[in-house]
Amino acid sequence: MFSLLLKRSFAFLIDAIILTIIFYGNAVFVMVSMYDTIIGVESVSITTYVFMIMLQLFYVCIYFIYLPIRMNGQTLGKKVFKIKEVTQGEGELIVSDYFKRDVLLKFLLMTMTGGLVLVLNVILFSYQLVKKQELKALHDIIMKTKVMSFK
Repeated sequence: MFSLLLKRSFAFLIDAIILTIIFYGNAVFVMVSMYDTIIGVESVSITTYVFMIMLQLFYVCIYFIYLPIRMNGQTLGKKVFKIKEVTQGEGELIVSDYFKRDVLLKFLLMTMTGGLVLVLNVILFSYQLVKKQELKALHDIIMKTKVMSFK
C-alpha cells in the first residue's frame, strides 16, 4: 500500500513538472507576443490573462484527457511508475470521467482553493495509511475511481 502511495506521489510530481514547464512556456510566449516593440512596454490586459488561462485549460485537457485515453488510462508520470486510473470495478474510464476527475476536480478545484485540496489529500492519505485502508484521493472518492498498479 505504501509503495502505491510513493508511485502516485512521484507520478504526480512528474506530471506537475511537465505541466509547469508547459505553463511557463505558455506564459512566456503570450507575454512576449504582447510586448509592444514600438514603445518598449508590455501591454498586458485582462484579455491576455484570459487567453493564457484558456491555453492552460487546453493543455490540461490534452494532458489529462487525451493522453490517458490514448495511453490506456495513464499520463506520462503514471506510465513511468506503471499505475493507471480505473473505475471501482476496474473498468476503463470514459472521456467524461477524465474531464470530471482530472480537469474539474483536480486542476480547477486545486487552483481555486489555492492548493487546499492537496493538503486535504495528504491528510486523507495519512489517515488511510494508518487505518490500512485503500488509498483514495478526494477526486477518487467523489468519482468512484481508483489508481492501481500493474506489471
